[in-house]
Amino acid sequence: MYIEKQFNLKDLKGFSEKQINEHLKLYAGYVKNTNSLMEKLDKMRADKEADAYIIAELKRRIGFEFSGMRLHEYYFDDLSGTGLISDGDLKKDIAMQYGTFENWLTDFKSTAMLRGTGWAILTYDQENKRFFNTWVNSHELGHLAGTKILLALDVWEHAFLIDYTPGQRKDYIESFFSCLNWSNIEKRYK
Repeated sequence: MYIEKQFNLKDLKGFSEKQINEHLKLYAGYVKNTNSLMEKLDKMRADKEADAYIIAELKRRIGFEFSGMRLHEYYFDDLSGTGLISDGDLKKDIAMQYGTFENWLTDFKSTAMLRGTGWAILTYDQENKRFFNTWVNSHELGHLAGTKILLALDVWEHAFLIDYTPGQRKDYIESFFSCLNWSNIEKRYK
């Protein structure tokens, strides 16, 4: 059973209390739905007469709900700081791959501005020591298998629509980075 995590999300520049509270309710729904699906699957697996089609659909749905839960945990966990930190191994290693840290940041923000809704995610392939800025459409679609998630930026409209219009996504992204807890991302990297 998964437990809804609590986050310290007070006085975030660019985010209203209403926006954060509504977004946290959505996260709570992912936790609840993940638990509900797992419970249903456990019961159905124990039933030798269970409809295989229904089991298959529940298994497909668990990817969406579970990934939605986890991505929101990354997002909210990282939304509790004072912005980007100017040093550290992660920044240095990103700069080695992208030429400069600013090149990476520009690329990540461009990824977050892609048309549509989804997630901009920084992942790290530990095997080949490579960073990827990826676009994930629907929580479970677009992850690079075996890579470690370091940073997840929710760019579904529910993440910002109370405080920003769809045309102000860029402003939302800037607000996200101004509240980023980079030390959490650095810890994931280590």
